[in-house]
Amino acid sequence: MALGFTACQQTSPPSSITLTVEDPMGNFRAAAYQVGTGSWQVLEMTGTPKTGTFNLGGQTKYGVAVRCDSGEVKVTVIQATSTELANPKVVCSSPAPSPIPFTVNVSIEASLLADGDRVCVNNSDSDCQPAGNRVDITLNLEPGRRDLLVVLKDRSGMVKVAKVVRNVGVTDGGNASVSLERGDQLPEVSFTVPNPPPGYTSVPAALFGYGSANGTASGSVNASSTSYRPVSGFGRGDLYGAGIVASRIGPSSGAILWSFQFFNSGAPSLAFPAPWASGSLRVTQTAHPTVTGLTRSEADLRGYAISLFVGGRLHYTYTATLSKAWLGGAGSYALPDLSSQLGYTPLSNGTSAGFEVTALLSNKAILNLDLTNPSVFAAGDYIGLARASTTITVGHSGDVTFP
Repeated sequence: MALGFTACQQTSPPSSITLTVEDPMGNFRAAAYQVGTGSWQVLEMTGTPKTGTFNLGGQTKYGVAVRCDSGEVKVTVIQATSTELANPKVVCSSPAPSPIPFTVNVSIEASLLADGDRVCVNNSDSDCQPAGNRVDITLNLEPGRRDLLVVLKDRSGMVKVAKVVRNVGVTDGGNASVSLERGDQLPEVSFTVPNPPPGYTSVPAALFGYGSANGTASGSVNASSTSYRPVSGFGRGDLYGAGIVASRIGPSSGAILWSFQFFNSGAPSLAFPAPWASGSLRVTQTAHPTVTGLTRSEADLRGYAISLFVGGRLHYTYTATLSKAWLGGAGSYALPDLSSQLGYTPLSNGTSAGFEVTALLSNKAILNLDLTNPSVFAAGDYIGLARASTTITVGHSGDVTFP
């Protein structure tokens, strides 16, 4: 799940906030900040990565906003408290990969093989070859030491064998040898998919994945639609993940429920988040809409993500993430007009735009975690999303209720 920001851990509330923007590809355009409920100000960003600092002046609530352009307008707003998110980080772009060719020589015990089998490394379909007693797979990998997930799939794409190989030294033109033996084929573990809430539909299936502790090996380990294949060599800090999805599609709005859990053995315990009540949200049809109905009361509610977006020629995305404490008892939120501070052109009247509200639920304080770092999660941690979506027409009268 990409929330668009990460944070550094801090033990006590700071007196200032430092925003970091990662942007090796040069997509950053401007940044702004807000202290408490004050006016938004332009924030000067310097250095590599770009950073900007502002004082809180005794306040705990703040906001930061960043505009990134790469063929589209992308505005990211974060509204939080200093205790929930001490040092926000927005990623405008990531470094261009610089892979090198590396070959994995896979030997497979004959008793494991059947017609139509494929062998894959890190479970990428582009890094698969028809299976045989010996298969050489040439990959493009980042240099350095890393783990590799090697899987044997049947003709339907389900995993028959999964094995992790540790601490492989990836060098330009180098190679590594891996063997898949009968002892590497561990018994699959079954999972019962819960029924979706009334009015929602779901495929009776779960998506299962594996990630090594250092984050360098990952991939799907579904043995069937409702089971996973344990990974031979699974070790300390490694995790499995399981996800389920349910949806409801209406004539003018929709809703999606998503649940994901980390675990290290056995079957996960997944449940769908509570859906948004029908018609519980209302949004104005303006270039910077106001949404009301942000009144969910779950104990594990961490905040909301609100998105206004247009595809096609315009490619416009405006996303605001609000923490639970920042919102407090308020049940409404207006996307701030930051066109003067960030230098973008608001959507014009008559533009049709998508609008989404997502409730963010977790046992972890996910707003204050680097979600790209697998070590921040442990077995039993979970993330739930409850999303409702609709379409607005900028400048039209009347509010839109959904889902």
